[in-house]
Amino acid sequence: MKKNLTFSKLLMLFVIAALPLSMMAQEGKKHAKPAEKYWYIQADGGLSINHGDLANYNGGIWGDFDHFKRTVTPLENLNWNAHFGIGYQFGKVIGLNLKGGYGLLSGHKHKQALVLNSAPEGRTYWNLGLDKTNYFEGNLNLTFNLFNLFNYNPRRVINLVPHIGIGGIYYKAGTVNQLDADDNVSKVRANQKSERELSYTVPAGMEITFNLAPKFDLFLDYTYLFTGTDNLDQVAKIKSDEDKHIINDKDMYGQFNLGLRVKFNDPCDIDKMARESKKITYRVNPDPLVEGEDGNVCFDVIVTIPSEYFEKKAVMNLKPYLAYNGGQIDIDPITFVGEKVKGEGDFRVNYKEGGEFTKHYCMPYQEEMANCELKGDPMFYVYDGTIYPTQDEIVKNSYYTQGATEKLADGVIAYCNAPTNVRPSVNENTVTLTWDGDADSYDVVLMKGNEVVQTVNVTNKNYTFNELDFGTTYQVKVISKCSANNAESQPASFSTEASVETPADFTFFFPKDSWDINKRSINKSVRAAMVEKLKEDPEIKGFKVEGWASPEGEDEHNENLSENRAASAKSDIEKQIKKAGKKVQNFEINIHGNGPDWDTFMKEVENSDLPDKNAILSGIRNSNNKEKTIKEMILIYPQLENDILPMIRRAEVSIIK
Repeated sequence: MKKNLTFSKLLMLFVIAALPLSMMAQEGKKHAKPAEKYWYIQADGGLSINHGDLANYNGGIWGDFDHFKRTVTPLENLNWNAHFGIGYQFGKVIGLNLKGGYGLLSGHKHKQALVLNSAPEGRTYWNLGLDKTNYFEGNLNLTFNLFNLFNYNPRRVINLVPHIGIGGIYYKAGTVNQLDADDNVSKVRANQKSERELSYTVPAGMEITFNLAPKFDLFLDYTYLFTGTDNLDQVAKIKSDEDKHIINDKDMYGQFNLGLRVKFNDPCDIDKMARESKKITYRVNPDPLVEGEDGNVCFDVIVTIPSEYFEKKAVMNLKPYLAYNGGQIDIDPITFVGEKVKGEGDFRVNYKEGGEFTKHYCMPYQEEMANCELKGDPMFYVYDGTIYPTQDEIVKNSYYTQGATEKLADGVIAYCNAPTNVRPSVNENTVTLTWDGDADSYDVVLMKGNEVVQTVNVTNKNYTFNELDFGTTYQVKVISKCSANNAESQPASFSTEASVETPADFTFFFPKDSWDINKRSINKSVRAAMVEKLKEDPEIKGFKVEGWASPEGEDEHNENLSENRAASAKSDIEKQIKKAGKKVQNFEINIHGNGPDWDTFMKEVENSDLPDKNAILSGIRNSNNKEKTIKEMILIYPQLENDILPMIRRAEVSIIK
């Protein structure tokens, strides 16, 4: 019975109850996701389901789908309908559409007393069938997106959308046939109407939509249409056989359709942009950041946005900042705007092309920048007429989505300034250097003339050189060492104090290129003096022997020669100990070969009466091959070989007590 169609009644109650809720839902949160408003067209088609008097309800709701006429091939009598429509979505929940279409209805009814609307009152019929009522219809529907009442999401895959409306049907009622027990036509009870009739309709239904893409929805719709006529099937029902009371209930029909909707929207999916924010690539030049000579940290942030990524009405605020342990230093954000944004940002991004964009920064160096990372936080929002310069203002005034935080570059390498105020403090042949500077480490370079004597690296701001040559002038410079640069101080000069030389107790002399101690007669008197000293002084505990060579030969040769002379002197000392009546094992004898004696040679030349001694000294000091230069000088100045060099080929013996 039509009065027992509880599904349609419940649907109506649900829609009426949902209407005020939908109005309330428009308020939402203060910064709710912005609603998309758009026009759309749609087309749908599917089954027409007769809910009139000639319809089989024995199967309950599912009996609605028993819409085939059993007397012929089902496909020839399929009750179908199709529509085309246009609509507009006003916001998150409410929409409106206008659609028109064409359809067919048929059906049958057994075990029910029926009367023909055109027959005399009181004439009843049983087992009638309807053959193809066809109709044109149009209706205006108000739609409600139930899921968006509670959580607006224009990209939700599935939505539940009830609708209610008002419309009209322009129909031509089909033939009414008498059916036998096998549903075969036995007699025509009412011919198809020759003229079409017009009546109003009230459509109400439910739609399940499937979001295929931002501009396309697939939907499944089930709609009941209440009509203002009881003549779609040309018959009416009788309440009971006893009172023959005719019920003037109106006919209804349903539609179960599959459709496609094309939306003329301009979607701005900032949620997708945030999810896929790692498609954006970042470079910084230089990386790591570097402090310049002017004390500023300058760099370029280079942002590459891929094609078909940046929504046309979207705005991205990139917030760069220097993060260090315990805090961060914010720097000016970069604003990117889509191609349809009317406001101005730092850069405008074309949706199809994307692009590469460079922002230059300069800021004073701060100590916190030494160990930090340059990071960036992208934030997205839909342009609402205002460009917000900071992310705090975006949070305060607009719905937004947050992209992934990106590391852009490593922290700042500080610029080295040259050390200043290099201060030498001399104590005999030791000098302590101090200076001022701001580098991580320093190279301290000690020089004698143009020759580098020693280089050391230190992390503090002082260093001490020990055992320098007495009475010698040195230069020193300090170099700041940084990853960014090196910076050199002005050279500072100092002189060690003159030494109080203690002459050797005994000196053995040797011929050129020889360590034979017996070839120089002068050594006889040295031996005699040593024996006498051993006899007179019982406190002697040993001897220290220093071997030397003259500097005109190769270094390696002179090293060996000086060692052999020291060893030869040791052997001779042992002999003299025995001559003095003492035991050799009771004495300590230390020997050392010193190689070529440059210092003594230079002093002897300086103290000599050679007329060109200054030229000789200068030539040797500035020479890249001093040994070769001496050999050339010997040929020019024989006095070097005759008077100076023989006195350098020696072994000095000092008494140890």
